[in-house]
Amino acid sequence: MRRALIVSHRWGSIVLGLLLVVVCTSGAILVYEPELARATKSALFTSTDTGHQVGFTSAMASVHAADPSFDAAYLSLKDGVYFISSSDTAAGTWAVDAGTGKINGHGNIDDGILGFLVNLHDCGLTCEGYPGYVAWLAKPSVMADWGWFTADMTWGAVLLGVSGALLVFLAISGIVIWYPGLRRWRNGFRVRVGKGRFARDADLHNVIGIVAAVPLLIWGLTGMNFEISGVGKVWYAATGGIAPTDDAYDMPAPGSADGPRISLDQAIDAAQAHYPGSRATWVGMPSEGAEYYSVDLLVGESDLWSGGATYHGNRELGVDAHDPAVIKEFSGAPKTVSNAIADDWAQPTLHYGVSVNGWWRALWFVFGLTPLMLMITGLSTWQIRQRNARRRRRRTRERAAAPVSAA
Repeated sequence: MRRALIVSHRWGSIVLGLLLVVVCTSGAILVYEPELARATKSALFTSTDTGHQVGFTSAMASVHAADPSFDAAYLSLKDGVYFISSSDTAAGTWAVDAGTGKINGHGNIDDGILGFLVNLHDCGLTCEGYPGYVAWLAKPSVMADWGWFTADMTWGAVLLGVSGALLVFLAISGIVIWYPGLRRWRNGFRVRVGKGRFARDADLHNVIGIVAAVPLLIWGLTGMNFEISGVGKVWYAATGGIAPTDDAYDMPAPGSADGPRISLDQAIDAAQAHYPGSRATWVGMPSEGAEYYSVDLLVGESDLWSGGATYHGNRELGVDAHDPAVIKEFSGAPKTVSNAIADDWAQPTLHYGVSVNGWWRALWFVFGLTPLMLMITGLSTWQIRQRNARRRRRRTRERAAAPVSAA
């Protein structure tokens, strides 16, 4: 049993390890996406501390003054800057200083290397409009509509789901393989230096793997949950949570669709009144066939959560575009501890880490690089094993071919 586990752990790493390393290393870099985006596009991220921020409506008015034909679809407030985007990615994004209401500039904040890494790690190269988009990966896979899988599960989602499942298997099997027993458990944390490359790299592989096992297991499970809907259902069923319904993000049919639309400010005020003391951080505008505003709110902000410049919020509401009294909670307050873990912590904190400040995110960055370090040390020991095996086979052949001496 143990031998079979070792063999499957080793060959699973060899066959699919590169996919896992690419996904995890890109995720480690994206931990610092807010800082990297600000450094590479500093002009767009200019913010002025005036003691008072202009509202979403004022920011959109500044954009329309600069470009009257711009069709705003998404508005977000990130670290003192409004980013206003169109549903057409080619139209780019306008940046507005929230302190002054003045235009910082216009551009594509999702281009370049960072945009490619987002497309790779978050979408499996299926996000159209981002660098690296691969059309065939965005097509529905053969697994679409299979039991645990959604009807629109793409090939890119399959790759991400497989990498998550592999990470879970390697983390669990690695713990079992590593465990030296109660009497010798200290040996599992030693690194033999000066005993040769094989001993050093084998020990490093074991120590890195066991130290990073829990974070890697969490990332594997949360990554699978993002791509495979059945994982979340199993979690809720096993932990007493309440699974979201299939229509959780569907707004009820508007009662007065032919009437005038409420203003952006009215929609935001209605959403914030639903959660007193909250702050709107993202708004999706109404569109044809979707006559409602989507409003993300940050509720109960603390120092730990204040550094996440890319984090929108922890509550999402739908507000009818014609009646502000009609509100639906798309993502509301968790009703159980199970839901709090899955809904409030799994994505922004446990997986991405973007809801915490840069100092805390260093832990996510370091652990995100451990699959790369495990691949390097694992390949090193595997290479030595293969070399030694070839030597043994050669010596066996040489002995077999040697003439037998006379007695």
